[in-house]
Amino acid sequence: MHMSYNGSKQQELWEFAKNNDVIGLDFPRYVKDNWLRVREWAMRFVGKTWTRQFDVFCSEMGAHDIVLVLKGWDSLLGVAEIADSEHTYDESLSKTEQFFDHTRRVEWIKAYEYEDAQPLPKPLRGFNNALSKVMPQSKRWKTLTNINV
Repeated sequence: MHMSYNGSKQQELWEFAKNNDVIGLDFPRYVKDNWLRVREWAMRFVGKTWTRQFDVFCSEMGAHDIVLVLKGWDSLLGVAEIADSEHTYDESLSKTEQFFDHTRRVEWIKAYEYEDAQPLPKPLRGFNNALSKVMPQSKRWKTLTNINV
């Protein structure tokens, strides 16, 4: 999972996530309600990649899943466990640019200061999404499971 508004505000977003025990995702112009209520309408505008990211974030992620928050392609900001099975929607977060409006509560296993992000053993070249699910048989599994936290 990445934290940025199109490459900007990374540090502010990371501080909010770390200090408020949340991770988040948004697409504020089109996903203006709980994803499960607006999915069919919004997917016409957000495309396949974002539809998949919202499906993973809002429906497939569950309590006790592990999330890695990345800084770019080559550094780790934090490792968290999803704290509950439901996501929440709070439009005021994105309106004020505090954070993303779809959130999941987490318990941080490890959360680094932004300037102390830990290098990954191998950069995740080609990871251009906000969110990606990594399964044991996937190419990224070995790189991500060899991180010393």
